[in-house]
Amino acid sequence: MLIIPADRGIDWRRAPVATLTIVVLCTLIFFGWQWGDERRLKAAATYYAQQKLLPLEYPIFISYLSQSGQKKRGAEIEALWEQDQHDMVMLHLLSDHGFTRDLEKTDADFWGDDVYYHWQDSRQQLNEMLGDISIFHLGLIAGEHRPITFITYQFMHGDAFHLIGNMIVLAVVAVGVEAAIGSFNFLLCYLFCGLMAGLLYTLINLGSYVPLVGASGSISGVLGMYAAIYGMRKIRFFYSAIFYFGYFTAPALVILPVWIVWEVANAIWGDTSGIAYWAHAGGLITGGVGMLALRNRLLQVEETYLDTLPDDDEQYRKTLDDFLKQLAAFNFDAARRKLAELEAQYPDKPALMEHRYYLEKLRSKSEQFHATALSLLGKPGNDPALIHMLHDVYKDYSTLQGLPNISNELLLKLMLSFTQIEAWDTLREMMKEVSARRIQHPMLVKILRVLAKGLQGLGERDISERYQSMASSMETELKGAPLSP
Repeated sequence: MLIIPADRGIDWRRAPVATLTIVVLCTLIFFGWQWGDERRLKAAATYYAQQKLLPLEYPIFISYLSQSGQKKRGAEIEALWEQDQHDMVMLHLLSDHGFTRDLEKTDADFWGDDVYYHWQDSRQQLNEMLGDISIFHLGLIAGEHRPITFITYQFMHGDAFHLIGNMIVLAVVAVGVEAAIGSFNFLLCYLFCGLMAGLLYTLINLGSYVPLVGASGSISGVLGMYAAIYGMRKIRFFYSAIFYFGYFTAPALVILPVWIVWEVANAIWGDTSGIAYWAHAGGLITGGVGMLALRNRLLQVEETYLDTLPDDDEQYRKTLDDFLKQLAAFNFDAARRKLAELEAQYPDKPALMEHRYYLEKLRSKSEQFHATALSLLGKPGNDPALIHMLHDVYKDYSTLQGLPNISNELLLKLMLSFTQIEAWDTLREMMKEVSARRIQHPMLVKILRVLAKGLQGLGERDISERYQSMASSMETELKGAPLSP
């Protein structure tokens, strides 16, 4: 279940500098450093196989799993062993930091002198290689005592989906908090919430060697701060549960205990594999209680600034929410009626145009779908939001139906619009269609020159020069020649 506030946009007068910095830093750390973890693990596995350590350590690994209460996992790994999937067993073994630490307790008496010294030298080298893997290097490991990791783990993530999900939620929630308390205060509070989230996780998991990484604890702290800052003001929340989603309005502070109960209940009774619910709970409690205690000192705006933004479109939101609910329930006829109501009142909203396209797409072989798509793509306008929407619809429609239904004139108008949002890859694909149709038109000359300039800025000099040459040749040919489309 996901519940996040969705009522505050970005106030550029109080730009979210700290939030943007955190997003950029987490992204750079993941793609600049953590992205290489798979390669590092494979290198360690190759060395491990070369040193023939698996036959020595496998029985000890199974015993370790049994003694540490992981009998189910042990049975699964034994099954892999019996199926001769030794590579999979090896990856499980190497990824278990607790087992690595458990092996450090062994000595020559355990192994025997004839095995111990070779094993010790090989294991020491292997441990150094494993130590280079990011989650072991700077992830928070409860069984170890490394204070720096209470900060570093907040900027690391397990995979790309983990990173993207966290950064989206942070971007949505943090702007309202940072605008209220200022960038410096926000950064300090963010780090402190992450630290306390890590501390609660450590206290609950003493002796565990499973690394904790991710900004979830810190972001939970931001949610707690949001609830405390906006108090009993009614805030619009977005919620999602399995395939069902929608919006509701409630006092911000009322949702705080709901969040905390959800995290604690999952931590106690839920499946905790891969999700640190206690860290989430620690962040929520720290952010909520801490902000309630220090709110008057940290707040840098007038109370009136926090009042819910004037909502002239309350009826629009309510009807749109009804439409989405009908759509989620597969009540397509009712959804069409709701959407028609919205279109009659708000004919120029790009979001409604896009909803109409995807609703008609459910009957993609109908003439109505084609008419809707072509009518939508023919919408004039310079609004970036509209152009981005047209771009998305064009890419979807051209893939689904091909381009015969799109006239030369419409194709060129779309290309000219897409230059405004610098959709260079799409424009290059569209140029293939233009070439196939042998279109020549003054508008195309302009498009080619803008495209050439954009590609030059990306360092694609050869292609840029080719498009410049095409523009010049076409311009010469068009002097005195009839127009093509």
